[in-house]
Amino acid sequence: PKSRGTVKLRSSNPYDKPIFNAGYFTHPEDIKVLVEGVKIALAMAQTKAFTRLGSKFWDEIPMPGCEDTNLWSDEYWTCMSRQYTTTIYHHAGIAKMGPPTDPQSVVNHQLKVYGVPRLRVIDASIMPTIVSGNTNAPVIMIAEKGADMIKADWGGGYEDSRVRRRRRSSDQVGSWPCKLNMTRRSDYWM
Repeated sequence: PKSRGTVKLRSSNPYDKPIFNAGYFTHPEDIKVLVEGVKIALAMAQTKAFTRLGSKFWDEIPMPGCEDTNLWSDEYWTCMSRQYTTTIYHHAGIAKMGPPTDPQSVVNHQLKVYGVPRLRVIDASIMPTIVSGNTNAPVIMIAEKGADMIKADWGGGYEDSRVRRRRRSSDQVGSWPCKLNMTRRSDYWM
């Protein structure tokens, strides 16, 4: 999908729920892809292989909300796609990974949040571009890589060592990334 949504803070209160706008179909190409997909599915349903299995296009009642369009036209399929499309709640790309020069990026290549010491984001929200398939496998990969980076930062090799070596928190803060337009004020660092 090429459409993009937004997440905004409702207020400065951290307990207020954020405002989500999924931004479905804000890019016109996304609707065109769905309309073409419907046409392909209808054509497949009319093949010998599918008709032999009893496949039939259900055309008795038009989609509610689309009664004012010409049935089975691109306009109708566009309306139907807008009315019938739902989400499975796999939002991604909210905390984009990117270089400090990108104003939209939130984390760097080590998944560290710019300007917020000792905080990483390790989930689907770091994907700068949303995958076209299910996000499960990419998120597992991100989590595995994130876990490896955390272990490496804290001495790694826990499996081979009986004593876990802990770094001083000042070692972690000093190497934390900042965006170019951020200033390092002493009261930000603990």
